[in-house]
Amino acid sequence: MEGHWNLDGFPVAVLVYDDAGNVIDANDAACALLGADRRDVVGSSAEQSDWLVVDSGDGPITVHPVIAALRTGQPVRAVLLRVRRPDGTDVWLQVDAVPEGSGVVAGLTDVTYLIARSRITSRSAGDHIVDEVTDSLAYARLEPRAVLDTVTHALARLRPGIWVASLMGKDPSDMQIVATNEDAGYASEYVKAMKVSGNLKSTPISSRVIESGEPLLIPNITVEELKDYMNDEVRAYLGAHPWMSAASHLGIVVVPMRARGAIIGTLGLFERRTSNPLTSKDTLWVQAIADRTALAVENAQLYEDAVKRLDRLAALQGVSLAVSASPDLRLTLKVILDHVTAQLKVDAADVMLLDETDNTLSLAASTGFLATAVPDYRLPADEGMPGQSLMSRRIETVTALSAFTQFRRRSLFAREGFKAYGAVPLSSRGRLLGALEVFQRSPLNPDQEWLSFLDALGSVAAVAIDSATMQERLRQGRFGAQPRPTRAAPDISRLEREILRLVVEGKTNREVAAEVHLSQNTVKFHMRQILQKSGASNRTDLAHQAAKEGWL
Repeated sequence: MEGHWNLDGFPVAVLVYDDAGNVIDANDAACALLGADRRDVVGSSAEQSDWLVVDSGDGPITVHPVIAALRTGQPVRAVLLRVRRPDGTDVWLQVDAVPEGSGVVAGLTDVTYLIARSRITSRSAGDHIVDEVTDSLAYARLEPRAVLDTVTHALARLRPGIWVASLMGKDPSDMQIVATNEDAGYASEYVKAMKVSGNLKSTPISSRVIESGEPLLIPNITVEELKDYMNDEVRAYLGAHPWMSAASHLGIVVVPMRARGAIIGTLGLFERRTSNPLTSKDTLWVQAIADRTALAVENAQLYEDAVKRLDRLAALQGVSLAVSASPDLRLTLKVILDHVTAQLKVDAADVMLLDETDNTLSLAASTGFLATAVPDYRLPADEGMPGQSLMSRRIETVTALSAFTQFRRRSLFAREGFKAYGAVPLSSRGRLLGALEVFQRSPLNPDQEWLSFLDALGSVAAVAIDSATMQERLRQGRFGAQPRPTRAAPDISRLEREILRLVVEGKTNREVAAEVHLSQNTVKFHMRQILQKSGASNRTDLAHQAAKEGWL
């Protein structure tokens, strides 16, 4: 190309680039405008120049106009940019880049005087990006994850690079991370892989921005240097799964997402170092987008919470109707468990009923288990889970995987793949009836509303169980034998009489075993014998009869 042009005959400053974006010729006017010798200009690279692109007549661009012309094969006109001369002074240029043969001819016009005298400059490329993303937000689905996806996809299209949005949950340790880039979403897949590996719970850079409340701008950093900003887990994962060369240079800007005075997450750009480096001006427009995104996310969360509350109120009403309409306890419990799994988003649930004859819990109803038949466990009510919930009379949740090895049902947890567990005691009129359990095959981070709804469902289940028990007693009283006259004490041994005395005092099987120096299993055997001889239906009935008839 150089041989076909007499550049000094041109009335404007001209640079000629080859197909790799390197200067192969320049006239004296261009060298004077750039404040450099011709030997320094020729051979310089458009990709490596520090020209700051501000605006374009054809719409916002994010790369050197010559690179844009080479990529598209179309002229790129009226690009406003700033160039810093070797002596440190700045010059504002308007550039027209026109493809010619296999290269590009760029004409430069000095507009420094116009910019200096103008009270307001034209809108920057960042302003256009803010407008575009704001328009995209108007069509985003009212769901926090959908809002983040919409914003990051729009940004990756308008400003190439890896865009990462992080959002804190109601529990600040629960961080949701969305990553998108222009290359078929490999960044998103990479973040998913890190999450699955357990190496990505939050990002140190995001945590730093959230804690300080200030944007982080790093115009030039290598991938190797970036590791200094990461924790050991992420650093180890990146070492084993490199995502780009350690010598690659990046520009980074991360800003806080702010809504109504609170920081709820971060928005950041990680891009390869180009001729259009990140500056403090980029921080301003990225912050504008982050704040708009934060408001959209918060509105989506409020909407989502309102819908969830309505659904849960409707579920409670439906369960209450089922309790009043059906005398079948197992059917009622099945309806309750279906609402538990649907509204609390858990994988499985069951109801364990307390058998007062031997103080054990047995399975009454279940849903969501992979096994075709859940084993009919009988668990001591005063130890382990859900005994701990019964004894404390409050909801218990376990999310540490190591804690499941202490359960009597650890084989069930292993086979079903459960990783989280919760239990709420069922009580009515001050009397313990059993426990409602929930199981999850993934980590569980319950918030207060989740726990409150589980507690409410537990209360409804307790009412259903108590109502069914009362109806059964009424039926037995109505159709059973005539009331028996006062009876003499049953024919029991001295040891059994001592056990009966301790039971009347309200002691558990464990406490009785300690008093009479026998094992719990032996005490349970004698309890069955006493119940059979006395005709009592359970421990409570036995204690009542013994006190009424004066057996002791």
